[in-house]
Amino acid sequence: MNIIAVGLNHRTAPVDVRDRVTVSTDRLEEALGALRDHTGNGVILSTCNRSEVYSQVASIQEGVDAILSFMRAYHGIDRQELTPYLYMYEQEEAVSHLFRVACSLDSMILGESQILGQVRRAFGAAGRHDMCNGSLSRLFNQALRVGKRARTDTSIGRNALSVSNAAVQLARRVFPEFSGRRVLVLGLGDAGKLAARALSNAGARNIMVVNRTYQRAVDTAAELGGTPVPFDRLADALDSADIIVASTGSPGYILTPEMPSLAARDTARPLFIIDIAVPRDVDPAVGHLPGLHLYDIDDLEAVSGTNRREREQEAAKVEAIVADEAPSFMHWLASRESVPTVAALRQRAETIRAKELARLVRRLPNLSDEQRAPLEAFSRALVNKLLHAPITTLKRNHHPAQTEVVRELFDLDGQQS
Repeated sequence: MNIIAVGLNHRTAPVDVRDRVTVSTDRLEEALGALRDHTGNGVILSTCNRSEVYSQVASIQEGVDAILSFMRAYHGIDRQELTPYLYMYEQEEAVSHLFRVACSLDSMILGESQILGQVRRAFGAAGRHDMCNGSLSRLFNQALRVGKRARTDTSIGRNALSVSNAAVQLARRVFPEFSGRRVLVLGLGDAGKLAARALSNAGARNIMVVNRTYQRAVDTAAELGGTPVPFDRLADALDSADIIVASTGSPGYILTPEMPSLAARDTARPLFIIDIAVPRDVDPAVGHLPGLHLYDIDDLEAVSGTNRREREQEAAKVEAIVADEAPSFMHWLASRESVPTVAALRQRAETIRAKELARLVRRLPNLSDEQRAPLEAFSRALVNKLLHAPITTLKRNHHPAQTEVVRELFDLDGQQS
């Protein structure tokens, strides 16, 4: 069996493409059900910066085609539109990629801590749907362990900017001070709530929370020390807001340039909007309105540039951890693949041994049980001696080509006499 990964991220695809293939948390179970129809197993890792599918397949090409078929059918996007932005990894490359993701080496903001929890949730969801068993389950368990090791053994996460803190830095470009500013939290995505907390910690005290489910807005407002606002009063909240954090996960735009609350703004009363959602909550045309400063998830990379440069030395240490852990997993995977061959080889040898011993005994009808016992012991010892070298080599090297040669040499698939 082979491990593959197919996906796209902030390096390979613009946000408008990522919008089209993201899987929100509330649609993850539905997406896993659709994936099952194409591959039978797999883990979907979808965040604001990436959408990836990991799977264990017998044929790499057939597995990649199955995942592409899932993406095309589920997201309603032509394969030709999607393919230019995709990366496809197999075997150790796929393993290394997942480990790098779990360690935040592949994140927009190097060292950010949220990705490990996102990997854990993706793994857990796939497990609950019986979509992640055997080697794939082992892979994700090890990825979580590698991610923890990276944060324990290096300083990759120490003082690292998070997406939320990067949003605060962007907001300071418009409002150097947050005291007295009214913050509107639109939607209750994890990144949005974290950004609201970061703004609060930076001095913002007047926080409004709007959500389609009002009780959730009430609960989150209590956590943030803010005020819940019913969704049907969004226009009023927009009128009074200075900073908007949008993270609803809605499939369409929530804020558009035609909305009077936005169109009426001017440069004398600026409005900062950070759209953390993927797909986006805010029509990009809003950014062209007077007095409006619109940023999306891709704009955070500019903020994280300095932070990334400061962390490159720690990143090199984490890369060394990945370089150590990925071959270790592949060694385990190959050893697991060699187990059926070792068992078949032993069974083949035992069948031949028992058959030839029985033939010898038939030629010696007067042989007593006491006389037969040494022959039995001798035949077993001889077989064990002959099998020792090939079995030891199979267990030690775990090379697929070597396993195939052994199966062919000993006719393990034909099982001829």
